[in-house]
Amino acid sequence: MESARVPRKPARPWGWLDDRLGIGGLRYPVPAHANSLAYTLGGITLVSFVLLVVTGIYLAQFYDPTTARAHASVAYITDTAFAGALIRSLHYWLASAFVITLVLHMVRTFATGAFKAPREVTWITGVILFLLAAGLLFSGTVLKQDQEAVEALAHNNEIADTFGFLGFWFSADFTNNVPIVTRLYVAHVSILPVIVGAVLAVHMLLIKRHRMAPLPWGTAAEVEARERAEHTEPFTSHLKHIAKWGLVLLGATLLLSGLAPAGLGPAGVDGIEITKPPWYFLWLYPWEDWLGLKALYIIPAILTLGLLAMPFLDRSRERDPRRRKLWITLGVLALVAWAGLTIYGAVTVPVSHTGMGE
Repeated sequence: MESARVPRKPARPWGWLDDRLGIGGLRYPVPAHANSLAYTLGGITLVSFVLLVVTGIYLAQFYDPTTARAHASVAYITDTAFAGALIRSLHYWLASAFVITLVLHMVRTFATGAFKAPREVTWITGVILFLLAAGLLFSGTVLKQDQEAVEALAHNNEIADTFGFLGFWFSADFTNNVPIVTRLYVAHVSILPVIVGAVLAVHMLLIKRHRMAPLPWGTAAEVEARERAEHTEPFTSHLKHIAKWGLVLLGATLLLSGLAPAGLGPAGVDGIEITKPPWYFLWLYPWEDWLGLKALYIIPAILTLGLLAMPFLDRSRERDPRRRKLWITLGVLALVAWAGLTIYGAVTVPVSHTGMGE
């Protein structure tokens, strides 16, 4: 007769939690090179996102998401709320760190061929996260309702009108009951973070499923042999490295928050265009000068399609950057173009693109 199963009695609280929640599953093996900085960038990006959520929750306690009160509530956060200026500045610099580490993570993935089979869908989810990050950055810019924000919102409204019915959700005319600033606030603090969390979960499950990509050096056969033979460590060890770099990130952004606090311009005025977008959107500004407002959806669409197609265009087994000279050259040219366009956008004189000054 089969004896009844006797429940384990873990000696420590951690053992009790592990027995119920399966936390020990996080000790799955990862390659030793995953603990290098280059392969920790994704984790650092995740830390910045978590810190953005935490600081955003605090800021939301004082923010009034209405057209009439939005700017005044941000001024209250900056001038009156306890630690408001620090938290707001930290939120601003964490957003910049989020962009930088996300882009560097994608560059590393591209350079090492980590998007290749069987990791194509992992790359695609990363591209989706990149697009969602752009949405978070744009919606966050609009919320402060200074001149930069008002002009960004005017761009949003004109592009929505250009798309007609397809742009209905972004249109100021979608509803007369709730102002578009409030709707963008809801997107910023609720809709987009929830979608980011869901895509992040899929992204991380795919990384666990296919393991972290091997070091790319050598022939395809050498890379595959190294992947099979490389020493592994538990993922919990990798988490410690992520936490270490997360503390560095937090320290750096706190320092920047003290040295260069986030600014707030006067309340925005409709009908003029005298500002430029934040630095992470400046690369689009020259395109807007050359092609008009349509550049703001044509150029990102081309970039997005190119990124999504990458795993299906570069299908060779080679991962070594030295053996992928054409693709690496194209990648370097793209980065140089991005940097050049950003600098050009920073030094050009602001001009009207939306017709607000006509």
